[in-house]
Amino acid sequence: MIKLFILNKKEDSHTGFYIGFYKKEKNMKNNRINLRLLCALSSILLVSNGLQAMKKEVENNVEKLLNTDKCRGCLLINAHLRGKDLSGVDLTGAILIKAVLTDTILTKAKLDGANLTNAYLNGAKLDGANLENANLKGATLKYADFDGANLEKANLEGAYLFKANLTNTNLKGANLTNADLANAKKEVTRTDKEIIDFGAILKNTTLP
Repeated sequence: MIKLFILNKKEDSHTGFYIGFYKKEKNMKNNRINLRLLCALSSILLVSNGLQAMKKEVENNVEKLLNTDKCRGCLLINAHLRGKDLSGVDLTGAILIKAVLTDTILTKAKLDGANLTNAYLNGAKLDGANLENANLKGATLKYADFDGANLEKANLEGAYLFKANLTNTNLKGANLTNADLANAKKEVTRTDKEIIDFGAILKNTTLP
């Protein structure tokens, strides 16, 4: 009986040890899960705060642009400037990714080096504007007016220029890879060879 009691005591001891170990492991696992959740929530808050700060900066820059006609190198991502009269503004080097500039008047605007990737410029007036070295990759430029504009060395890869006015437009060295120029209006229709001769890249370009 004594021996049996000792064995039972040992068994109880082992059982208690395993139960305690299991509880400890479970607590550690729960702590790890809680830590991951905390890190995830912190990341979400940081991203959310960052987006709010960026949105506020863009709003301030839009106000600055409208008040001073100048915002060189400004952050204007997703800025809504639809139908605004921005004639002659200085947006040199501005970041206008996905900006809404539909029907916006940008006559003689300075947009050299500006980033207009995926921007919306349907019906925009860009006559006489300087867009040298500007990035217009994937931009929507349907019915846009580029009469007399400077697009030298501009990146128009994948841009949609359906019925755009390219009369007297300087496209020297411009990248028009995969661009759609269907029904685009030009004062003098150049042959593909002549366009290539002044350095434009026309790989897979849809021409009028």
